[in-house]
Amino acid sequence: MVENGHQAPTWFTVGHAKAINTLQRSQREGRISHAYLLVGPTQVGRMSLALDLARMLNCLEQAPPCGECSQCVRVTRGLHADVQVLAPNAEQRSNRFSIGIDAVRELQREASLRPFEGRCRVFIIDGAELLTEEAANSMLKTLEEPPSQVVLVLLASDGDALLPTITSRCQTLELRPLPTALVSKELSNRYEGSPQDIEEVARLSGGRIGWAFQAMAEPDLMERRAERLDAIETALRSGLEERFRYSGTLAARAASDRAFVRLELSLWLELWRDALFFREGLPELTTSQSRQRLLQLIADAASSAEIAHAAVAVQETIDNLERNVNPRLALDDLMLALPRPRLEV
Repeated sequence: MVENGHQAPTWFTVGHAKAINTLQRSQREGRISHAYLLVGPTQVGRMSLALDLARMLNCLEQAPPCGECSQCVRVTRGLHADVQVLAPNAEQRSNRFSIGIDAVRELQREASLRPFEGRCRVFIIDGAELLTEEAANSMLKTLEEPPSQVVLVLLASDGDALLPTITSRCQTLELRPLPTALVSKELSNRYEGSPQDIEEVARLSGGRIGWAFQAMAEPDLMERRAERLDAIETALRSGLEERFRYSGTLAARAASDRAFVRLELSLWLELWRDALFFREGLPELTTSQSRQRLLQLIADAASSAEIAHAAVAVQETIDNLERNVNPRLALDDLMLALPRPRLEV
């Protein structure tokens, strides 16, 4: 793209114009921060912006990032020796993900070295809120005395989960979910699909463009989602015995795959939220466009208060599981708490 007779920068990040403008202005004025904190939901574009920043700092052209020079291409392909990503690993005992002190110490060792092939070394810490206490304190030392020619980019879904002493030493850029219309437009430009399918994916993404791209590129993702919604609908239409069978199966899965259970409960939460929109006469705000008939049935069979109570019960179950409450007890209690509207087949 050419602007005012000059080649314009090429940013791969979709949306987030305010954050991009801030980075561009800092580059022009020679005021690049030694550390940035990109805060926003997962798959909203944090990593994309971090890599764009890495390209901008190492680009060989006059309007960085160009996206095409050797430096930009190597960053894009994940081959650049001066651009590294530090991600959480699962702890063996608790099966929880974290970033430990050993990983931070290795980062500090690497940061002490001069750039190998570019102008600047960029270290991206993905999931910075998962730094252990020891690792966070060690990271603080690096932020207090940053090496020259090094930029740290911390990615977090919740900035409040980080030590205030860390956030105060970073320039924070907040990335909000993108408008549904923008997500839908990007999907239409990049993928083949019916307008109905693209619209549903755009709505389901909740403004998380990365999730939308993944859903269009991996049809299995939407198929698995449909299968889980079918299981939820079956449980919703069933009596207590069948519901307890469902909760038992889900509780057994929690022992080895808590992420699966969290996703399942998020689908329950989404279902009740959409049903409340239907009940209140706002079907255009729903996300599950393919479940319109079920949503209408729930809205007709349950009051707004019952639907809201169900959503609260699901959220409480999610919170209880995060506090390590016995999964079977928590999920059985949920099945008892949910309304049992009589739904026509």
